[in-house]
Amino acid sequence: MKRDLKWAGSTVGEPWWIIGDITRRLLEPEGYSVEVLTQSAADENPRFVGRGKADFGVVVEQIVGWAVKGEHNFTGEEFVPLRAIARLSRPAWLGVAARHELGFTSMAELAASDYPVRVETHAWDSIGSLLHREYLAYHGLTKEAIEARGGTVRNFGKGGDLRAGDVDLIVANLYLGRTAVTKHWMTASEHLNLRFFDIDDGLLAQYVAEGNGKPGEIPFHFLRGIDRPVKALEREFGLIIYCPADLDEDFVHDLTKLYDTNRGMFFNQSLHMAWDPGRVARTNPPLDLHPGAERYYREVGIL
Repeated sequence: MKRDLKWAGSTVGEPWWIIGDITRRLLEPEGYSVEVLTQSAADENPRFVGRGKADFGVVVEQIVGWAVKGEHNFTGEEFVPLRAIARLSRPAWLGVAARHELGFTSMAELAASDYPVRVETHAWDSIGSLLHREYLAYHGLTKEAIEARGGTVRNFGKGGDLRAGDVDLIVANLYLGRTAVTKHWMTASEHLNLRFFDIDDGLLAQYVAEGNGKPGEIPFHFLRGIDRPVKALEREFGLIIYCPADLDEDFVHDLTKLYDTNRGMFFNQSLHMAWDPGRVARTNPPLDLHPGAERYYREVGIL
């Protein structure tokens, strides 16, 4: 088993990077070095782990599920067999808010107007913006429709426009904790007067039917401008720590033990994450368990 390892993470400070840094800290005393990669965000993560650019990593359940099935942005792609090591859960919602001064009390009102809305959301062509594009399209606001009415679509938090007030509508993930994404929500709520919109029941039902989450609420006073519990999609943002199926079994066993016996490290971060071994071991995630992880879970009675 080699000692110099690469972890498929994401932007510094984001959840995937944080988990990689925890992994580095756990493995260094065991004689390993771990480089946490930042180029492997979003769609690229399964490509790094599944094509030999990284030894292991972490990704949202849905993304790796789409990758192994060849769906969405992964149509026609192939990967080496992948296996799950562990699962983490984290509170998250699909958040939608507009500038209060516009006077719109719902997304339906805004969409029905001819206002040239300036939208900020996740990178438009990324797999991470799939549900956000669905949300806008549900209200008739494709990128082309937004631009046709004189509006714009930009990446969330890029260019300093949140402080300048140069944005009308935000459609983005909202996490319980402070990350590279959530900090943009914090900046926006501090510098803008935001009105948070409830998500339409019909669209919520559609998301649930697609397996993308469940009906939930963004907590009262979670951010400035949230003056009530806001009806939202509670995202099923299970994070799967995973690797190629041929990664050394004893190494994966020992790594799983390190995670399990230091589980508090995941919660005590800028983003709260809960160690969730029972779900990855007993249910049917997108990936089968790696034999090393399965052996550990049997030893401690989780399986």
